Amino acid sequence: MIENFGSNIARLRKEFNMSQTELAEKIGVQKQSISNIERGTRYPTFETLEKFANVFHATPMQLFGTPKEVALADTPAILDRIDAYDERIRTLFELSKIMDSYPVEEISKVASEAQYIANFFTPHPSVDEDGVPNVDASGKVVMEPALVDRLPLDKITEAAEKIDYINKNGK
Repeated sequence: MIENFGSNIARLRKEFNMSQTELAEKIGVQKQSISNIERGTRYPTFETLEKFANVFHATPMQLFGTPKEVALADTPAILDRIDAYDERIRTLFELSKIMDSYPVEEISKVASEAQYIANFFTPHPSVDEDGVPNVDASGKVVMEPALVDRLPLDKITEAAEKIDYINKNGK
């Protein structure tokens, strides 16, 4: 079991997108220690072992198991993900059946209206007359505020108050 430890640490480190140096800093050891552990020429102390488990949120099987044992231990999580994806795929198939029953024009109209609503509430890139996004001095795309943020709410409120006044006073 201990002979699998180094390769499992290397695998977990890569899954977490960590360099040996980053892992060494998190564990509180030298980079060379991580290298030696991954090559199987050195083994961790119990204290360091606990740190590895905490950093990777790893089970004993993930730390010491053979590749087959690790794969089998991960099977329930993989099956749960498959079940979740299966449900999503079923939903997509149902949606496809529903969409097939509507004319393309109606779907396009709903999609266009949904896009308008999204544009109304979300900021969007500022573009020039050719549709090319404008960028600032640092090369960052300049964003226009959402349409809803540009509404003159103070004037709308003022007009609503005047209408309410007229309605109440019958004039």
